[in-house]
This record gives sequence, C-alpha cells and structure tokens, in this order.
Amino acid sequence: MIIDYTAKRSLKTGHIVDTAYQIDVDLNQFDRGAYTKGSQQEAISGNTVTIVQARQKKYSITTVLIDSSTTPDIDDMREFLDSVMSGETFQIDSENFILASISSPYSETRNEGYFRYSFTARQL
Repeated sequence: MIIDYTAKRSLKTGHIVDTAYQIDVDLNQFDRGAYTKGSQQEAISGNTVTIVQARQKKYSITTVLIDSSTTPDIDDMREFLDSVMSGETFQIDSENFILASISSPYSETRNEGYFRYSFTARQL
C-alpha cells in the first residue's frame, strides 16, 4: 500500500517539514468497516424513523514487522504516523485512492527488535 503524506513531526534525518513524502508499506491487515451515527425513534404503533447524521468508512491497518533495515523503516513509520496524528490528511493507494485521517491513536508494538504498527484510518 502506498501512502502519501506531508511531514510535520518526528522528521527523519534529511527530511524537511511541510514536504510531501511517499512510503510503500507492506500490510498484515487492511480491513474496511462502516460506521453510521444517528438515532432511531419508535412510535407507540411500532413504526420507526431513523435519522442518520453521518456515515463513515474506516480501515483497520496493521503493518508487517518492520526494523531499521526494511523499507519503509521505523523512522519512516514514526514520521508518517506522528505527522498525521492530529487530524492531518493523507492519501492511501490500495486499489483506489482514499483520502483519510487517523481516527484513533496508533500503536507501535515491539517484537524482538522488530516493530508492528497499527492504526485506524477514517475515509474523508
């Protein structure tokens, strides 16, 4: 999966703030889910009315194990995730282009010198 983002924080050596970068990430998980926010009212007669206020698509994303010698490396992933963690947008190119933002904090799990990154992206 290719990710396009603008570097903002935790810059990798040689990278410049507010510059667009692209990383190609191998994934262990890329699951799509739908989320609907709204309410449902039921009358005494049993009839119901549903009011939908928002519909969103979310993607649960987990990388394969990454270390300092893989491409992208740990510094690439930290730069990307820290740069978009405050709601900044990024683009995912899986089968179609998806404009997204992080919808929850990301996790960095250590496993014998390797790291696995997990995050949820909300399609905009």
